[in-house]
Amino acid sequence: MPFALYVRGPKDQMFDLSDALGFESDMVALSISIFEDDPENDIFHLQALFETEEEAESAQLQLNLTPEIEAFVTQVADEDWVAISQKGLPPVEAGRFWIYGKHDRDQIPDDIPWPIHIEAGPAFGTGHHGTTKGCLLIFDDLLQSGKRFEKILDLGCGAGTLAIAAAMALNKKVIATDIDPDAVSVTLENAVQNRTSDLIEAYAANGFDSPALTGKNFDLIFANILAGPLMGLAPEIAKALEPGGHVILSGILDELADKVADSFKAQGIDTKKGPSLSGWTSLFGLKRIL
Repeated sequence: MPFALYVRGPKDQMFDLSDALGFESDMVALSISIFEDDPENDIFHLQALFETEEEAESAQLQLNLTPEIEAFVTQVADEDWVAISQKGLPPVEAGRFWIYGKHDRDQIPDDIPWPIHIEAGPAFGTGHHGTTKGCLLIFDDLLQSGKRFEKILDLGCGAGTLAIAAAMALNKKVIATDIDPDAVSVTLENAVQNRTSDLIEAYAANGFDSPALTGKNFDLIFANILAGPLMGLAPEIAKALEPGGHVILSGILDELADKVADSFKAQGIDTKKGPSLSGWTSLFGLKRIL
């Protein structure tokens, strides 16, 4: 059972700490989640999981937290802590997509063409996070404008929400990959729940290092990861994207959006800012036709 470092404080500080724990130092956590705690006072709390108590305590010390920031380390109980923390979350409407848990299955609006059943679980991407919702809003805008896609990749698929959305809306095959094998399993389970299992192939892969992606090109790539890994993957994403193809990028803190955009522009992909939701910006890009 892993150990969790819990930190509670102002929203901006919690996002900065998530960066530090995620990719800006050697304090790399197994997973990081941020939750709204006290909306009226803009207070959030952060949960970072580590393999050992020593790693969690070391990370807490390295963060150099000020006295007014609440923080403690505890062992996670042998239960699905993500599902418990998200139980009863309200449905999310993102354009013509509607993400819901089983407690809301009887509340699906009649005018929603693509309801997606996603239960809270160990994989990221239930749709409640601003990054996933931002991707869905951009995707729906592209569909509304008449865009259609034939070859789709969900890179860093998490719970498979984006892959399922694309399979539903386009009725096309989608490849979904994630560095976490648990996310791959969850994606396949969610595909069955949403009757899209015949359209979704899911594989464990570190970036593009997978036989499933070798030599393949796509006209639509979702990449909902984090700013740092996105910038590192920009050359490979550009290589895998067909000229004139679209990419939807998310997991980007607002203040890093321009930096991410510049890294993709250098690879021949021009981007525009999509929605900013709860401090996270999504980008959509088009690969230049030379």
